[in-house]
Amino acid sequence: MFLLREAGREDLNAILELARYLDSPNLPQDRQFLGARLERSERSFAEPEPPSADREYQFVLCDETDRVVGTCAIISKHGTPQMPHVYLRVRTEERYSRELDVRVQHRTFQLEANDDGPTELGALVLHPALRGAPGAPGKLLSWVRFAYIGLYPNRFESHILAEMRATLDTEGRSMFWDAFGKRFTSLSYADADRRSGRDKSFILDLFPSTPFYTAMLPDDVVKELGRVHAEAEPALRLLEAAGLQWIGEIDPFDAGPFYGAPIYRVIPVRETVRTALDGPDPAPDSPRSIISTEEGGSFRAVAVPAQRVDGRVRIGKEAQTRLGIDEGDCVAWTPLPPSRKHNG
Repeated sequence: MFLLREAGREDLNAILELARYLDSPNLPQDRQFLGARLERSERSFAEPEPPSADREYQFVLCDETDRVVGTCAIISKHGTPQMPHVYLRVRTEERYSRELDVRVQHRTFQLEANDDGPTELGALVLHPALRGAPGAPGKLLSWVRFAYIGLYPNRFESHILAEMRATLDTEGRSMFWDAFGKRFTSLSYADADRRSGRDKSFILDLFPSTPFYTAMLPDDVVKELGRVHAEAEPALRLLEAAGLQWIGEIDPFDAGPFYGAPIYRVIPVRETVRTALDGPDPAPDSPRSIISTEEGGSFRAVAVPAQRVDGRVRIGKEAQTRLGIDEGDCVAWTPLPPSRKHNG
């Protein structure tokens, strides 16, 4: 049975190891960056405050031996005057020639920035050996963030944003960046990606401020605009099941899509309820749910069969032991989406 809990500074080496499977600006394989992230996370869990860029919540997933096998995060506020949310707005423009009686539609994108941005779902990484494993580790990692937001909505912004991993070639390069961004910055994709984790001003300074027509790009590049990396497709399905959808924005580095939704429309946020633990085991056909608790002072959660009866929730004895809780203790219940092949 997998246990998800708050991350601490002692988890740095494990998270650093997991980061090598992604190595994104949100979760780089950078000891100094991740060490600072964990310090902010510990403060955020211990000292609740309204949303701000200094509030980040890092979680880790542990297997039955308590080995860290996954991690995910919530960034309370993504987009400030010092570090704006930078994106390409995708639009459709229609043109018509009366003389030729020809009507055409062009897709364009234009650089925009938001310095009062939304809450962002931080990078999610599950050890490759556990993708699709029994026990729903992927679902737990993905939806526990919504469960936590549902418990503490005042700690987060009114909108949620998720940046989806884009398609890259076998050498980790972006066709989109090579065809577009590199022409304006002279930077390689890897260099630009690393720099963006510290400062995005070079994008605002060097990218064109006018609309750019996708027809000016090679056809094979255009086909990749807004496409999700194959390995990220299960994660995308879980976000869509939660109620997130594409919001007409793509990343200016690799053209990966941004998904989002108002918090009030996110299903697991809306459906998370505080309750108490009942005694007996759940019915054998009870659906799997996230059961979380802060009894004892720290947040932790499992994804197990659970049954709600008369306002309380029943889970198996093994799950109770894993969470360290007893009958009558306070818990939160978040229903998970129905099982689907390869969802994890």
